[in-house]
Amino acid sequence: MIRGMKERATLLGGLSPAQPLAARMRPSTLDEVVGQAALIGPGAPLRRLLERGEAPSLLLWGPPGSGKSTLAAVIAATVKAFPTSLSATSDGVAEVRKAVAAAIERREHGEQTLLFIDELHRFSRTQQDALLQHVEAGTIILVGATTEPPPRVISPALLSRMRTFRLVPLSSEDLETLLDRALADPRGLNGATQVDADARRQLVGYASGDARRLLTLLEMSALMTEDDSTITPREVLLAAQDRSLPYDQSGVTSALIKSIRGNDPDAAIWWLATALEGGEDPRVIARRLLVSASEDVGNADPAALPLAAAAAQVVELAGSPECDWALAQAVTYLASAPKSPRAGQALAAAREQIASRGQLPVPGHLRAAAKTYQSPHGVGEPFDISQAYLPNEIAAMRFYAPSGSGAEAELRDRVAALRAARAKGAKP
Repeated sequence: MIRGMKERATLLGGLSPAQPLAARMRPSTLDEVVGQAALIGPGAPLRRLLERGEAPSLLLWGPPGSGKSTLAAVIAATVKAFPTSLSATSDGVAEVRKAVAAAIERREHGEQTLLFIDELHRFSRTQQDALLQHVEAGTIILVGATTEPPPRVISPALLSRMRTFRLVPLSSEDLETLLDRALADPRGLNGATQVDADARRQLVGYASGDARRLLTLLEMSALMTEDDSTITPREVLLAAQDRSLPYDQSGVTSALIKSIRGNDPDAAIWWLATALEGGEDPRVIARRLLVSASEDVGNADPAALPLAAAAAQVVELAGSPECDWALAQAVTYLASAPKSPRAGQALAAAREQIASRGQLPVPGHLRAAAKTYQSPHGVGEPFDISQAYLPNEIAAMRFYAPSGSGAEAELRDRVAALRAARAKGAKP
């Protein structure tokens, strides 16, 4: 029989279930922080600043559970500043004013104040700019946290006065370290619970780089265990309930397209599954596949673009989940097809010439209703005629260089023959 939450909490060392495991395990020093070695590892920039007792106003940018609020608290403790925390989702200008007024009073007594504002990007630009004078005056050490790209969501004036540090999702090794610590630490489960190998993999996998999610799942799984106090996959599944996963939209769709470009259908189908399981809109995927069909596959396999277009049509007509099969077909085809970016490169080269030379006049014989124009249709097969189509100033330039990949290899030979014949002034 599954034990009740209160009884199980007592068995785990008498810690109150009112305080979540993630809160109990929050680090208090830099050395206790797991992950983010590029920022706080030996010799890392943020650690070097803090070891000198310096704490500039800064912005912590990273996904949920990467340690932004934890790092803010550790920074305050390291530089011996009074920690004050607000959230832009629930606090406003009035709360900021109160925090600043208290900081001014502390400053008169020689004490610094670190003001941590979670979800800073949810403040309006006006609210963000209201912080400027206090940051410039040194009244507060402002530490903001955001999950969004700073240039898009943070006031340029405020951003220019803060140092931005990017946090990354925790690695599997980092999560394993946190898991072992939480199992053994007196603040955590204090050795009262074990985790078998399969459950460990599940916990780390479901956490998906999020430390808070890992500890929450571990705590719930521990409350679900039977008398032997060992967490198995059954308890993890019960704790996870809907098993929904954190979803890195930009990262996953980028990985999908790069796997297609890299000719790896296995990786591409994995990222497609990740996107669909993460709740991605199939139309977003279909649009990316349409672009990939032209940008990556191009003329190396002309069938790729119609197939991607057909998959996009299935998405619109059938919807999810029926359209998933069409997306899988398109993804595996594109990832397996020969690749050539030469068509897009030709367009880019032509645009570069226009940018440097400007628009060039259309030759007279190519203008509408021109009397000197000779139609290839009037000369019979092979429907080609020797006349100039580029402006005279760039008549010798070549923009399209077909590759030897797939069907484009045939185009390469055909284009070479056409150019050679045109150079001689004769039909190919």
